[in-house]
Amino acid sequence: MEQINEIVGGLIIVSGFVAITYFVARYTFLIKKMLIEKGITKENSGQGITKQDVAYVVIGLGIGLLITSGLSLLELTEDTMDLLGWGVVLVFGAAGLLVSSKQKK
Repeated sequence: MEQINEIVGGLIIVSGFVAITYFVARYTFLIKKMLIEKGITKENSGQGITKQDVAYVVIGLGIGLLITSGLSLLELTEDTMDLLGWGVVLVFGAAGLLVSSKQKK
């Protein structure tokens, strides 16, 4: 019985994320389309995400994961290691995003 509750709960959470993503993407598209039709904004503003931007973020995340795997050799408690690992990965992912934004300018 617990497995059914966990499956239903997981499906509710996943379907919620899917619905939120769908509605945000749809209405963002409709708003942008309306602004283009009224002439308020250009069709291609050049602010899209490029492959280079994604590459910088992925490289940053990869470096963070490498450092985290190296830190796993330290004898830390499990909670400390989890927090330190996620912190390192997020910091290096953000660093990749910053490098990407600096390269656009």
